[in-house]
Amino acid sequence: MTEKLKRLNSMQDRLLSCVAVGDCRGALKGSFANPILEAACPMRDHGPGFEAFFARGRFTISRALLDEKIIPSEGLAEVVFQCTLCGACREVCNNMENPCMDVNARKYIDDHVEIWESLRADLVDAGVAPMARHKELFSHLNLEHNPYFEKHTQRLNWVPNKFKNGLKKGKTFFFVGCTSAYRLNEISSTFLRVADKMNIDLNFSQDEWCCGSVNLRTGTESAFKKLADHNYDIFKKSEPNEIVGTCAGCYKTLKNDYPKYIDNWDFDVKHSIELIDEAITNGKVKIKNKIEGVITYHDPCHLGRHSGVYDAPRNVIEAIKKDEFIEMRRTRNYAYCCGAGGGVKSAFPELALEIAEDRVKEAEETGADYLSTTCPFCLNNLQQAANKIKSPIKIVDLLLLVNQAI
Repeated sequence: MTEKLKRLNSMQDRLLSCVAVGDCRGALKGSFANPILEAACPMRDHGPGFEAFFARGRFTISRALLDEKIIPSEGLAEVVFQCTLCGACREVCNNMENPCMDVNARKYIDDHVEIWESLRADLVDAGVAPMARHKELFSHLNLEHNPYFEKHTQRLNWVPNKFKNGLKKGKTFFFVGCTSAYRLNEISSTFLRVADKMNIDLNFSQDEWCCGSVNLRTGTESAFKKLADHNYDIFKKSEPNEIVGTCAGCYKTLKNDYPKYIDNWDFDVKHSIELIDEAITNGKVKIKNKIEGVITYHDPCHLGRHSGVYDAPRNVIEAIKKDEFIEMRRTRNYAYCCGAGGGVKSAFPELALEIAEDRVKEAEETGADYLSTTCPFCLNNLQQAANKIKSPIKIVDLLLLVNQAI
């Protein structure tokens, strides 16, 4: 077996566990009393409809590569990379909630997303990936440690004047992330204000590099390891009690992925919304101004399905709302992806936008005034989609509502 398929080769038993039920395309899920029809792959609705674009097809592709029935190619990579790695296929695999299923495929497959990331990494090793746009991003990232074609020296330019000289070197390390540092500065600056109101002393570093999520999701594993090792050294020097981020992608990468690649990783990683939920629950912060208007919430894949954080943002919304909180049709582990993840936003921007349009329309069905979320990447894509379809709903990071409320 070629060394270039070493990752797929190491998980052959998992690949053979797919019994080709096909629920990953779209199936009736949930309890029999409250079924959900639409919890499945976004490519079902927005792809060309061929099997290769769904999870079942990718299992077939992976096995065919190992059996040398097909060879890695750029055309194959283009199909494989049109996946947001949202993990919906894992949630609906083999009708997990069907009491008649004594043995189910998902138990043996484990995490589908880990398999897709391994497939991508093997395609990169084979020289047929990543996508052209990803290569452009990585060329800059190698030099300036961010994928936004910005200077590393400008990473902390967003810091409000109030905090430039008075920032305390606290034991809570704020990992800013690239999107909040270079694009959606309002999220990072708002978190500083919220933390200040909660009397949480933050620390962060000019030497922070990209968390590496974009590399790991698109198969450039060695580049990811370089970024992770650097950030680990920064954390060790800071000796934080906890690391907190406002980006769901950074959160998942630091919490779930760094421990797989870094020996002796023992840092407690939290999302900012978890920190806020704890502060409200413990009475460390008071709600002064309830938010008027109906609120709905979009579960980021990295925070929800990948990390199991569902209650914290909902607890916070319940605490700050004056009017109603209304859930969308697809929510929690069955939430529909925003379309931006897995490198899709950069390599296939129109596809990412199409998926986001569906999610915005679903939010509109609730009658909500606000579509809130806890991921800058989701926020950006959903906002662009809302603008495109001229949606009246306000797309807002939940942090901004919290800041208004306290």
